[in-house]
Amino acid sequence: MISQTVKLASLLAFCGLSSLVSADCDLHNTLTEPMTEPETRTSLCQTTGPDSWTFALDVSEVSVPTFDGDNPLEGVAGNTAFIVYNNDCIPIGIYSPDNEGNDCGVTYWINDIGLPYDIAISQVNFDVGAPSFTINYANGAYMIGENGATCQDISDGLYAEQACHAAFPINGEPE
Repeated sequence: MISQTVKLASLLAFCGLSSLVSADCDLHNTLTEPMTEPETRTSLCQTTGPDSWTFALDVSEVSVPTFDGDNPLEGVAGNTAFIVYNNDCIPIGIYSPDNEGNDCGVTYWINDIGLPYDIAISQVNFDVGAPSFTINYANGAYMIGENGATCQDISDGLYAEQACHAAFPINGEPE
């Protein structure tokens, strides 16, 4: 009887752990007020028609010399943000995994901006030297290097920044 109780307890513990491991990484919109001005940097958004929106990744890093030989990364700070733009390049949602208070990793989910389908960020590289992403939306996958989705170096001085964007049809790919 004890053996069966231990097996049951182990099974319940495993089920509890597996639900923790597979917990969704829902991202939350950091915009508190709707934005009205369109993005002017074409490296982040380009209008592509009334039924297409843009998903963007903006990664940056700044390095300020501290002359600390014991800690060469002392003066380095960075930022990562996912941005969803409507067809007029107005930001509808801005998301940062850094702000979520967890490090659950991919797959990240965006589902709070009223789109017909959820955005699933299934692959991402936050390296400021070579960022990339793959998103799944409706019945399509959109990634850097395909269908005009690109990354551009928009660095300035000590401020390293890369902007990536991909357009996606808000109603999904035609069948």
